[in-house]
Amino acid sequence: MIRDKFRLLSPSTKIAVSFLVIIFIGSLLLSMPISHLPDSNVSYFQNLFTSVSMVCVTGLLTTPIVTTYSLFGKIICILLMQIGGLGLMTILAAFIVGVGRRMTFRDTIAVNEALNRHKIGDFKDYLTSIIKYTAIIEGSAFVLLALRFVPDFGMKKGLFHALFLAVSGFSNAGFDSFEGDSLQNYVHDPLVNGVMMGLIILGGIGFSVWFDVTENVYSIFKKRVKIGFMKDYKRLQVHTRLALNISLFLLILGTVVFLVLEWNNPESIGTFNVGDKVLAALFQSTTFRTAGFTTIDFLNFNHLTLFFLIITSFIGGSPGGTAGGLKTTTVALVVLLMYNEVKGQRYVNYAYHTIPTETVRRALVVVITFFVCFMLGTGLLLYFEQDQQPFHLMFEIASALTTIGLTIDLTPELSAASQVVIMVLMFIGRIGPITIFLSLGRSHKKQRNHKYAKTNILIG
Repeated sequence: MIRDKFRLLSPSTKIAVSFLVIIFIGSLLLSMPISHLPDSNVSYFQNLFTSVSMVCVTGLLTTPIVTTYSLFGKIICILLMQIGGLGLMTILAAFIVGVGRRMTFRDTIAVNEALNRHKIGDFKDYLTSIIKYTAIIEGSAFVLLALRFVPDFGMKKGLFHALFLAVSGFSNAGFDSFEGDSLQNYVHDPLVNGVMMGLIILGGIGFSVWFDVTENVYSIFKKRVKIGFMKDYKRLQVHTRLALNISLFLLILGTVVFLVLEWNNPESIGTFNVGDKVLAALFQSTTFRTAGFTTIDFLNFNHLTLFFLIITSFIGGSPGGTAGGLKTTTVALVVLLMYNEVKGQRYVNYAYHTIPTETVRRALVVVITFFVCFMLGTGLLLYFEQDQQPFHLMFEIASALTTIGLTIDLTPELSAASQVVIMVLMFIGRIGPITIFLSLGRSHKKQRNHKYAKTNILIG
């Protein structure tokens, strides 16, 4: 049976297959007549592209959501974003555990790998907490956004916009339900900006970071003993501290660089007052790294600003969250490796802990594989789209692979072959290049670690 064969698959293959299944189901649902507006005329290929982008929480589209899909179709889009953000296996596992059924050990390992979690214990509580926290965060955002959108659009439309953006923001998908211009009409609105930034950060920081922080905060309030912020902070796990430190550093760096480069640009923030400039810079720094919403037309940014923001998008969010990219901790480990190599330090250390060599090697492989995918994708688009500007094609590939989903008005203009490349890269960017290659590997065979006589190779 199919079910028995699925259970025998490796964890990486299960993750890849689960995403492929929901993409296919989503494409069929979006192709139903009930999903379309009466005057829309889209092909199955376009619906498939939309489904891939939704499930991979990217944001690239070949056809606008608002003018293509009916209310039913838009609800399907919301479900696809939610499933894509949390992962189908996570949702199914939470349901199975919630109704009192037991999961097999192999399935538990697969879900843990999908969540970038290494602990096997407390699996039920962990899954329950993910669903609970997601509901609380998205529910709170829905209420806050409704306070702004209901007066602007009326009860029905306002509530729907609030729901759509709450799910899209937390999933780091970058989709909106407005008729173009993303969130540009709310560039000066602190409520909308604040809520969306909160959703993007909480979705991209990683589930394990949530729980570690909340557990320690709860412990501090329970004991009611103040030992100082730094001592409380050091009680967090090393992974949590590294993820928080890198995320905060990138957020501040992106904001400062954006302000410096765009301060006097009249096409972006040059005409804003100081407070609005800071708010806009903070939002761009947040969204360009993981999500893809815009409050300013990024086509008007200076080229250096756009180049810098593309670099930060490659880093992305943190492991175990809804964001794409290389991940903050992965990049941090590679940077630490480079630093220690220059210093002549044999081991990679952080916060008085030594990182296992296997973890550092895996991080390096992820970075190399990621950029190989980027170069291959760019090469293919340069071949298929010889009449387009190379920088625009590189931007499109980076947007797909990092799942930020921003485009220089190029996605609908691409050929079918190029759009297939974009779909493949969105898929790789969502579940990770290593997961893809492991799922295609010969994991059923016994691993053989060969070791031969040592030799030296000249490098550098």
